[in-house]
Amino acid sequence: MSDTSVYLIYGNDEYLVSAKGKQIVADLIPEAERMLKLDVVDGAVDTVDAAVTAINQCLAALQSLGLFSDEKVIWLQNASFFADNRTGKSATVQEHVLRLVQLIKKGLPSGQVLVITASGIDKRRAFYKACKAGAELHEFSTPEKSYQADRVAGEKLDQMLAKAELKMTSRAKVAFLEKVGVDTRQLVNEVEKLSVYVGENKNVDIDQIYAIVSSSREALSWDLADAFGKRDLSRALLILRQLIFQKENVIGLVVGLENRIRELLIYREALKNGWLVSKPGYGGRPSLAWGEVAPEVDEIFASHMGRDPRKIHPFRVSLLAEQARKFSRKRLMYCLEQVTEAHAKLVSSRIPPEMTLEFLLIRMLAVARK
Repeated sequence: MSDTSVYLIYGNDEYLVSAKGKQIVADLIPEAERMLKLDVVDGAVDTVDAAVTAINQCLAALQSLGLFSDEKVIWLQNASFFADNRTGKSATVQEHVLRLVQLIKKGLPSGQVLVITASGIDKRRAFYKACKAGAELHEFSTPEKSYQADRVAGEKLDQMLAKAELKMTSRAKVAFLEKVGVDTRQLVNEVEKLSVYVGENKNVDIDQIYAIVSSSREALSWDLADAFGKRDLSRALLILRQLIFQKENVIGLVVGLENRIRELLIYREALKNGWLVSKPGYGGRPSLAWGEVAPEVDEIFASHMGRDPRKIHPFRVSLLAEQARKFSRKRLMYCLEQVTEAHAKLVSSRIPPEMTLEFLLIRMLAVARK
């Protein structure tokens, strides 16, 4: 048994928190002995009463001897009441957590080990401070800022690809991450699917990613915007119906389309004014990259936009420029008017939202007839 008596594994990356918890438990107790030496307490609760019950079960397990051995591991699994949420703020819950804090400070009975996995921890409270002073801590959290989360997801993807002995070009990695997102469990699942799909051929290309990799809920909204940018009405309608079926926020979908139209307006201007220049890309194929812009444009990009378009991956720059070429500026302005009207209808009209969005896509993407 380990010299450490308390382990706290926490963070919003559910997959890594769970994996680390399983690894620690496996290291502490051989699988053949877990029936006798492992007590698991479910901490995934959403009411005060359920939280109190879970804490009491944990305390009772810590204060009782094992059936055939003094050694025992108690795993408080997926605890949700240590976070800064309604249940965690309850005075009743805090009172019971304090009993656990006092036990951790005093020291667990000989042979007892407490493993806690939690989705979130309020670091201002006594529980975290007691664990920081006397426990082994492991934090697995995805950064809140999107550009940081994207960077971390890219690092995880590189590690997964190396483990699976798969090879991807930088363009393929960008396409993969755009479809999958930053969730670790989703990344693991999709890399495993790709590994089975490509078989002995370890080189993964973009066509294989589009063929087999599933889009996350977040990425599907990007797919809708991409289908619009490619002027692919049938695919846009198909993705929209899937998103509606998943009960996605329709206002969010309209805002996503509006943002894409504004992006394409910028790229239309960039193409017109020569701000985008051709550079050698992967395999010698030319790609577009941002070149010099006027000082006033530089000021707008750097200080007055949520994300400087010049900081986007070159592969994405080329895709957006290609989409911008499919529209005239006049057509994009028309689409912007239509999406603004649709936004207003979703707020004020009784027309079913799916019908409003379908008509919006048809008006924006259908080929005009004389």
